[in-house]
Amino acid sequence: MLKKQTRKLVKWGSSNTLIISLPREWAKRNKLSSDQEVSIMEHSDGSLLILPPAVELEQSVLTATVDSQKYPTKEFLDQIIQTKYLSGHDLINITSKQAFTQKRYQEITQITQNLLGFEITSKTPNQISLQDVMSIQQTNLTLLIRIITRTTLELLENIIQALQENDTALAEAIIQSRDNIYKYHMRILRQLRKALQYPALLTQMELTAQDTLDYTTYVTTTNDIAENIETMSRAILKQPHPPKNKHHQATIEIIKQTLQLIQQATGAFLFHKVQDAIDTLNAIYQIKELKRETEIQIDKETNMPGVITLQIILDAIDKIAEAARPIAQAALRQSL
Repeated sequence: MLKKQTRKLVKWGSSNTLIISLPREWAKRNKLSSDQEVSIMEHSDGSLLILPPAVELEQSVLTATVDSQKYPTKEFLDQIIQTKYLSGHDLINITSKQAFTQKRYQEITQITQNLLGFEITSKTPNQISLQDVMSIQQTNLTLLIRIITRTTLELLENIIQALQENDTALAEAIIQSRDNIYKYHMRILRQLRKALQYPALLTQMELTAQDTLDYTTYVTTTNDIAENIETMSRAILKQPHPPKNKHHQATIEIIKQTLQLIQQATGAFLFHKVQDAIDTLNAIYQIKELKRETEIQIDKETNMPGVITLQIILDAIDKIAEAARPIAQAALRQSL
């Protein structure tokens, strides 16, 4: 918990230099004495961060213990472990008074596979330990964000191809790839939370608290886009495929325009392009209006095969187009 203190500025000598004293408890805790040097970092918002000489960004391993028997289903246990993961715990010990069954161990192994950077580091009959083996200081946050962006854009391109060619195998592959986006999304959120826990790390990453909020918005929205692409893929797999008529082609054209919209929005965010962000906000309405017009025409032909498929896809497109809005707004905040 942050402790707020005030210090009076004191003029030093005949110059206009101002000095303040450091809290005695803080100096004692960090074993500071006179003539030692501290590091001072200035944030972009004008605030200062004072670091002792040998500050450790990861001073201790944050540990959580989860009683497996309290969460009998895999889904329930998965949610609890994910919560601990996102909260920044570095070591998650899963315990059980009774020896783990083979089925339970397999469930925990599957859960761990979705926690990017975590591995099972030890196993006993009554405890399984999951630990972060990816150093937060060595993790390239920008690279992770670009990976999740590139993969999401590729999935949008793939859904166009799957719909054009009625390729169910490609639709199934899209669903599998979507899991990777979710893992990267989770890891990025974890990194941002950890950075907020260590102000020195946040400064080294050249991020402000506002930056972390914008990055959180970006990756969460990107994950939402991937979820809607998955919805379209499942519609292709489960519902009758629409005939290649004007409505089918119109739907494909809307997806292509939506792809261009998301490309423009993500590019505006990653590369600080103000005009692209503004153009994105203006283009959202056009795509949504085109979607509505196409939907009205499709609704008139209720007996046409594949109507439900096109309706599900158009609803997903509408949500993806709307997702471009928070990305563009975050891009403006980053650029202005």
